[in-house]
Amino acid sequence: MKNEAIKNVTITVIFDGSALNRDEAIGGNILSIKKINVNGETRSFIGKPALRHYLFQSLHRGFHWVPAKVTGDEQVVQFDLTKDDIISNAELDVFGYMFTLGKKETAITRKSPLGITKAISLFPYESDLAFYSNHDLVARGKNEGMNVSPSPVNKEEQNSFYKVSFTLDTLIVGQDTWIINERNYENNTLCLIFSITKEKRLERKIKCTKESDESAKEEIYSVEENGKNGKELGKIYIKKVNSEEPGKGPYKVRFELAKDQKKKRISEVLTAITNGLYAQSSGEANTIIPLFLIAGAVKIPSPVFHPYIDIRRDGSQWRVIGIGDALNNYWIEKSDGRPIVYIRDSERLKVEPAFKEESEKSWETFLKKLGLSSD
Repeated sequence: MKNEAIKNVTITVIFDGSALNRDEAIGGNILSIKKINVNGETRSFIGKPALRHYLFQSLHRGFHWVPAKVTGDEQVVQFDLTKDDIISNAELDVFGYMFTLGKKETAITRKSPLGITKAISLFPYESDLAFYSNHDLVARGKNEGMNVSPSPVNKEEQNSFYKVSFTLDTLIVGQDTWIINERNYENNTLCLIFSITKEKRLERKIKCTKESDESAKEEIYSVEENGKNGKELGKIYIKKVNSEEPGKGPYKVRFELAKDQKKKRISEVLTAITNGLYAQSSGEANTIIPLFLIAGAVKIPSPVFHPYIDIRRDGSQWRVIGIGDALNNYWIEKSDGRPIVYIRDSERLKVEPAFKEESEKSWETFLKKLGLSSD
């Protein structure tokens, strides 16, 4: 299966939100927020794990992405590769994984194609504190004759503009490789055996159709929707690795997602990022919704816009600065001599009109130049 090249993409976003990514408690009853020193100033931030969670929840709720199954014991919880792979599960494909086979065996790992920076406040933290209490429940309890009193708590708070960048390595999306000990195929089921020990047998069973004949050096299997005679979701290629003994492994297993499925997943990730994330923390909804964004096709998956973009007040209007510097980067892809870039501002965060004139006029045109058109 040949996948047409889809360009790498990076997006830098500024949003108006709250620092709801809580840190450890201070003094027993003060809930702190995560903070970092930036150029001598203390600023709040939302960490990458929280942003990853918010993005996946948005994809789950908005596009019905299925959470990958997990396994583990008292010490380790991990994604379960005996139940899922990158063809069957988009979360494993886009966000990566580590699957530990055993104490003396190597782990199977997948680097996440999606890079996420911290979302760092553009203003310093001014030590704001808010006092909260459960007065409503206490009042209900008193009305029912209970001898109860409020449980006060202090929370550090900050509302600010935050900057975050997402970068997608499209070469990795839809591609994965495993090294396994054994494999067999019967009754339209491919069994990939990771390891066999006295304690357990680790294997992944996949409904698929074998396309290669017995004489082929590389086995090819087609994975279809609903197991058989459906829409093709991807292919699995299996080849023996460094072994001359017939019927003995190890084997290299290569997963390749169908081109239309790859485009669909990438498009859904970009749609979620550019329209806003479903984010709740500490019982509050956060507004990780772009007031400004700059997206670009890049030769290497690096957040090339991130260090340049900032904001500055011009009278009563906030303006985005640094775009001119950001566009002077060799890694930005070009079409007809112009950078493949899309810029979107808002009434609250304005961009110099000249920069918007140099960029793509619509999001749809930008996606087409990325290689994500539906045709």
